[in-house]
Parts: sequence; C-alpha cells; structure tokens
Amino acid sequence: MELLRIDRLPIHHRAPETPVLEMSSAFIEANTETVEFREMRDQHVIPVYLKDNEPAISHCEFVEAVSLAAQESFGLAHLPDASIRVSHPVKGRVYEARHKKAQELLNHEKTIYFERMAFMITIPGVRDEISGNMLELTIGGVKAFHLDNLNSCKGSPEHFKVFIGFKNRVCTNLCVSTDGVKLDLKARSVEDLFQQVCELISGFDAVRFLRNLSLFTAYELEERQFAQIIGRSRMYQFLPKPLRSEIPELLINDTQVSRIAEHFYHDPNFSRSQSGTIDLWRFFNLLTGANKQSYIDKYLERGVNGYDFTEQIRLALDSTHPDFWYLS
Repeated sequence: MELLRIDRLPIHHRAPETPVLEMSSAFIEANTETVEFREMRDQHVIPVYLKDNEPAISHCEFVEAVSLAAQESFGLAHLPDASIRVSHPVKGRVYEARHKKAQELLNHEKTIYFERMAFMITIPGVRDEISGNMLELTIGGVKAFHLDNLNSCKGSPEHFKVFIGFKNRVCTNLCVSTDGVKLDLKARSVEDLFQQVCELISGFDAVRFLRNLSLFTAYELEERQFAQIIGRSRMYQFLPKPLRSEIPELLINDTQVSRIAEHFYHDPNFSRSQSGTIDLWRFFNLLTGANKQSYIDKYLERGVNGYDFTEQIRLALDSTHPDFWYLS
C-alpha cells in the first residue's frame, strides 16, 4: 500500500469563520491516565489464563502489532510512537510482602496491570484540512481484558477493537466511521492480530471518508433545530423499547448531551456562529468532544455512532430522510 498524500487531493472545503487555535488535550479523558510504552512494558504484569497459566496477549504486544502493521502498510522508516491511555488498575503485591501494610510496601513489592487500554498512532504526512482544522490519519486500538474469558485455557479468542480514521489536531477529537473500525476483532495470536490490522488498513478508503466529512460544512442547524435535537436526545433514553427500536440509535449518555449543549455556546473552536447557527462539522466535533468523557470500552462505539448520527442529520436536512425523529 503506497503512502497516501491526502494533503494534495482535490477536496473542497469551506473557509473557517474565525481563526482556530490548536489546543493540547488527551484523545480520551474520563477516568483515564497516560502511560509510557516503556513503563507498561517494564513494570506492568500480564494477565494469564487461569487453567494453564499461559499469558494473554499483552497491551504492549497489541500496540506493537498495530505499530508494525502501520509501518508496513505506509512504508514508514521507523515504528511510529503511540499515545497510550489506561484505566481500571488491578493492583497486587508479591508473595513476600503479603503481610505488610499498604503504606509499607516498597516499589518492587507492588504489581499492577490496567484492565483497559486505548492508544492512538499518528501517521506522519497523511493529512488534510476541513474548515481550518488540520486532520491527521490516525490508527489505534482498544483493549479491555474483562471482555476475554481468562478462566479458560490459552488459545481461546481474545477480543480487540481497532480503528483507522482521522484526528482533529485542534482538539484531538477522533473521527471514525464503520468502514474504519473493527469493534470485535478476535485473535488467538499476535500474528493473527497483525494480519487483521493490515486488512483493516488496506480496506480503508481515506479519500472517501474525508470527502464525506467535508460535506458536513455545507449544512447548518438553526438554534431551534439544535435545541430540538438536544431535547429529543434526552428523551431517547427513556422511550419504551418498541418505540426506541424504530429510531436511530444514540449512544451518548445524558451527561454528554449536557456537555454538547454547554459547548454549543462556549466551545472556543466549535460553538455556534454569530447568527446562532452551527454547521454539521462543528456539531460533529461537539459529539466527538463529548465522547472523550466515555470509558475506554465504550469509546469507539460512541465515536462511530457520532459519525452515523451526524450523517443521518445531514440526510434529514437534505430531505432524503424527512421523517428523522430527532427533527420531526
């Protein structure tokens, strides 16, 4: 697969209304913390299968497999660095320190691994711009050990989530769609994991996805339409199941809906315009920004859902889906 030079492709964009400043932030926040690859490799223990004590595929092996797949697919000279976030620590101690009080434990007597991990790798030189926001091609994954059956023997399928999409440099919001995500990749070995990641990369149409994203800039919501979407988003979670099954799914929670409403007025990059309207590109980024408050194991699903939901709004505004419940 040749290195794409997306910054040279003929994709049309609308100029931003105001200058946009790049901000530094984590790609996911919630209850996560950052960790360096070296620390994770040298200090974290690896969960094992209960019946045979064989190790599961570690977080480090997962990161390395995706990094190698990216290096091979894009012809990179060096392995790209990964930005890693972890949550849900599982703490322990060595046998010799079993009787010590917690405050008396020495560093070498403590053990830890994190149940959940997410990481993001930026591919250098593959980028484009939409509405003044620089987008960079990004690959990464999510691992949550609680999704695996570690009570069995080694050889059982292990579950991973991988993605390829674009990161908005202004806010590190992740832009992904169904075509660039595998939400339940099952692998029995690192080699199997590597091959499936390569397949995902080779099948991803970056140009098509960027063109779809750029379409969002051509559609606007009036303030009353935005308010209706917010109100119905709150109602959606309480609808009777038969009715909810007939309506496009919305995965964000009530707290995240409130965050979107707040940032409609106060976000430095994606708030409403002076006329009170908001284009769908900014609306989409309010969704992806709110998604950064998700737990790691829900992060990718909500990211994909945010794109699908915004696309359905676009179709409704285009009269393709005039019966869209959130705007009807």
